[in-house]
Amino acid sequence: MKLLHLIIPDLIPPQDIAAEVCAGLHLPALEKLLARGKASALPAEILEDRLCDAFGVQSVAPVRAAADGLEVGGRFWMCADPVNLHLQGAQMLLFPQATASMEEASGLCDCLNEHFAGTGLQFFAPHPQRWYVQVEAEPQLTNAPLRQVAWRDARYHPLQGDDAMHWQRILTEVQMLLHGHALNLLRAARGESIINSLWLWGGGRAAPSAPAFDAVGGDDGLIGAFTRAAGMQQIESLQVMLDGQDAKGLWVCDAAGEALQRGDLYAWREAVLHIERQYAQPLLQALQAGKLQRLSLDVLREHDMRHVELTSGAAWKLWLGAKPLLRYAV
Repeated sequence: MKLLHLIIPDLIPPQDIAAEVCAGLHLPALEKLLARGKASALPAEILEDRLCDAFGVQSVAPVRAAADGLEVGGRFWMCADPVNLHLQGAQMLLFPQATASMEEASGLCDCLNEHFAGTGLQFFAPHPQRWYVQVEAEPQLTNAPLRQVAWRDARYHPLQGDDAMHWQRILTEVQMLLHGHALNLLRAARGESIINSLWLWGGGRAAPSAPAFDAVGGDDGLIGAFTRAAGMQQIESLQVMLDGQDAKGLWVCDAAGEALQRGDLYAWREAVLHIERQYAQPLLQALQAGKLQRLSLDVLREHDMRHVELTSGAAWKLWLGAKPLLRYAV
């Protein structure tokens, strides 16, 4: 393989918790990859934008909706994912809904469509946790992806754009409808968190996909949607990709990012150890054996991105001393 592009959000933890979460981690292969490559610090970029760039599209919503079986056509779509907003002290914490059933999702969407009939909005729930809204008039509206806001204070991520106030009024109506819905009352009676709002993000129109890679894989949920939309088959493992005949590969590893987002530091450590065993070790071996000519690694963080370019020749620079992962948390 000529090039493998590896994207790992939150491989490097924030400085204020780095000493705690990195204590005792043994990562010899990963630390060699980071030390022997040519590194540069770039402006922060979110995973969703990186995937859009990699597949030559403008927005997530129509890609994900098409992968979920909806006929997207040329209309404007937004992800409208079901969430629970919970007031805790001075914070409005946002929790993604992972327990809704298909029956609940369909029932709540039916309620929204009945209320907003004739307004140019139509809601769809092809999956219990992935909902969409189709809009007749394209709004001037942007918002952070759900993964950036989940388990955090939603007040720091208000809607942006000229139509933000209009859509905030729509969301207020949505929240009132959902809060008193019979299905939510049943959820509350069972001790389950209710679906009391939607998170709007990723809006845009469908465009033909133009992937920059021959082979794609990873553990992130979105990578499968982009792959299906491009008419590609997702590679089952990194080793299969390295053993294949494709020239350019893309692999996304988001387990560490998801764990850090949830505040689960034990899961973050386990994810990083998995990266060492399943990704860093075989990549270093492939580079040194000449099976992989170049590795391009992007470590996404909240405030910046660490980009590392490592060639098969540079992988043998034994004189470049490896630094513990903790040392990169600055």
